Formats: sequence, C-alpha cells, structure tokens
Amino acid sequence: AADGTEERLTADAVLIATGGHPREIPDAQPDGERILNWTQVYDLDELPEELIVVGSGVTGAEFAGAYQALGSRVTLVSSRDRVLPGEDPDAAAVLEDVFRRRGMNVMARSRAQSAKRVGDRVEVTLADGRVITGSHCLMAVGAIPNTANMGLEEAGVRLKESGHILTDRVSRTSAPGVYAAGDVTGIFALASVAAMQGRIAMYHFLGDAVAPLNLKAVSANVFTDPEIATVGYSQADVDAGKIEARVVKLPLLRNPRAKMQGIRDGFVKIFCRPGTGIVVGGCVVAPRASELIHPISIAVDNNLTVEQIANAFTVYPSLSGSIAEVARQLHTRKLTDEG
Repeated sequence: AADGTEERLTADAVLIATGGHPREIPDAQPDGERILNWTQVYDLDELPEELIVVGSGVTGAEFAGAYQALGSRVTLVSSRDRVLPGEDPDAAAVLEDVFRRRGMNVMARSRAQSAKRVGDRVEVTLADGRVITGSHCLMAVGAIPNTANMGLEEAGVRLKESGHILTDRVSRTSAPGVYAAGDVTGIFALASVAAMQGRIAMYHFLGDAVAPLNLKAVSANVFTDPEIATVGYSQADVDAGKIEARVVKLPLLRNPRAKMQGIRDGFVKIFCRPGTGIVVGGCVVAPRASELIHPISIAVDNNLTVEQIANAFTVYPSLSGSIAEVARQLHTRKLTDEG
C-alpha cells in the first residue's frame, strides 16, 4: 500500500493488468514542464508555441497532428525513413504528405540523442550533431510494461525479453490461475484488445467456452487526420511472402461523396486470396476511417468473399461505396484470371 503496509489477498484466479509507462532516453529526462512524456502532456495548461515531437510511431504521429491542428508549430523527429514505420507504407506516405503540406517540419532519418531545457526553451540534439529548438518537447519513444519488482517470475509467471508477460490465446500465463491482459502482454496496445483479453480470461476461468484471441481479426486505427484504419493481413505481410493475396487500392479522389466533401487524401485497399476471393485484410485512409473499416473487419472475421461484398448494396453517394468498388475490381480480376 502507499503507506508502506502490506495486505495479503487470496483468490482462485488473478488477472494482471498493470499496463505500461513511457520509455525514456537517458539524456532526455522529462521535467513535466518543457520536456514531456506522453502522460505528462495531458497536464499542460498552455498550448505549446513550438512543439518538437521525438518519435514518429502512432503516439508521436497522433500528438504531432493534433497539436498542429490546434495551432502549434510542430517538428516531428523520426529515426526511420518515414512516419509510422509499422503501418501500411501507402497510408504512411499519405499522412506524411498531409503533414508537410500543412506546414509540419518532418525530419526523417534523424535520431534524437538528447534533450535539455535552456531557460524557457528546449534544445534537442540529433545523432549527427544538429540542434533543433522549440518551446516544448514531447518524447514519444515507446512504452515499457509495468512488470518490474512484482515478483512475477518468482510466482512462476514467465516474461519475454522485453519484460512483457507471456500469455496464450486465452490470456493464461505460465502460472496456474494467473491471467494477464492489456499493454502488459505486449499484444496490440489497443484498448479494444485489452478489454477482449480481460473478457476471455474471465469467461475461461468461469469454465465458459471461449474463442481464442484472433489477432488477424483485430481492427486498429491511428487517430490522425486523415485517420488510418487496418484489419487482418497487411501490405508488409504480402510483401514478405507471409500470405499470397491480390491487392487493389482505390483513391478517394474517385469517390463522388469524397469529391462533394472536398476530401482529396486517402484510399481504400483490400487484400483477398487469389483462388477463393476471401477477404484477408484491408486498410482505409480517410476521415473517420475507424468507422469505414468495420465492413472489411466483418468480412475478415467471417471469411466473406469480395463477390459477397461487391453484391451488397451501398448508399450512393457514400464513402463506403469505395469498399464495394474495390471488391468489384478484385472480383473482376479473379474472373479474368479464371477465364
């Protein structure tokens, strides 16, 4: 307890959901005022005039886009070739182009080495010796699971090298009666996945029949503008040969509703198996892509074919019409190959 006392609890089952905390760079320690991690940034009582965001993953991209929209001058420091290195490359390219057009300074292949406060300014030194300055700096360089000093390994709970708890697809750890859910497992750092892991653990312990967690049916979304939503197998999986799939990408510029609303950035992309036409994945880049991904998610989860999606009526004009159009193009290619 916080007062130093101990209390011993007994239970038939334990669910560990201790989450994670921000990773820090040794020479860029947050002070909660000018140098911030992604939990401290919520406590700011003023809008940063010039914000340096270190880290171009999901968290960094979301905060960079949000503060730019609020009026801050934003510099996004990325150690990789592009923003969102773990996302669909076409989607990342669209977002980076949008960021740059809106005035963001995106610095690719630029690794931050240190950050220090100088008066009411912050200086960030890059590995190549360059120094950039701003009024505030947000460190978005990942998360560390909250598993240290808990006695987990002594209790028989195995950990990965990263410190995350090793679980199976029904949330069980290596210790009998001990389950784990959420960021502490290192499995898709999403609130929806954490909730599902917790439900699976509870129902499994109670003896109910549960479907193991299927990560290929999980929808994810990057809350930038435009949003990036994905489900199932990805472009990286196809390029790496993990799955053979047909791919069609349709720009939103060809969608009548998008033209009416002045939407110029984004696309719908669907992956399907060559022989059967079964949908195995998709990516949507659009305003509210988190809503548009749902039909593709249902298709992936239920092994629906592109023909079934193409034959379903869609409202005209609508952004979702692009999903049906992509499915039609995939189905036409399948028929052409068979013919």
